[in-house]
Amino acid sequence: MSLQFCTVPLFGGALSVKMPSTFVDASNFRPVPDNQEVYLDADGLVSIIVEITERVTQVATNEEAMQYHLEDYVDGSSDTLRVYQRQQVTMAKLPANTPAQAVIATTHSPSASANGAHDFVGIVMLMIRLAAQESDIIVTINVPHFNAREVNMGRGRPGPMMEEAGEIRDAVVASFEVRDLGLFGQ
Repeated sequence: MSLQFCTVPLFGGALSVKMPSTFVDASNFRPVPDNQEVYLDADGLVSIIVEITERVTQVATNEEAMQYHLEDYVDGSSDTLRVYQRQQVTMAKLPANTPAQAVIATTHSPSASANGAHDFVGIVMLMIRLAAQESDIIVTINVPHFNAREVNMGRGRPGPMMEEAGEIRDAVVASFEVRDLGLFGQ
């Protein structure tokens, strides 16, 4: 399973990142908030959201900031949120001291869990903290699964779709670049 990637300008070219070549810009056919870029897999259900947020300051650590963003993203579904992996990452094209974290998690619909269904959304999230710009950049890869009996994240069986999401995360870590700080009002 080897995805093909291409460099995509984000936010008018102020940022750039490598995305799978089969993904399309959602703003071409639906409204997207100004602080987001959303890409959808033309061949499937996976989406990638790149969001610029105000830097979270009400927490003490980068790990707590990541947890804040993850819980904010699942918006009240934290009772069905399961985190399987947390790690610090080094962004290849940003200064080495740029704090960045990655998580792999799932969220299950309460109704699917009650009915014994194996439906869930895999979430691969990356947080890049830009202190001087007072911003956190959140990259979220959403991987919906329906009746995914072969997947067992807790037992190290992520399945092919989550493996591809990991490949996308690795491409973002290797390629994410800030080209114009003017995006942040500087």
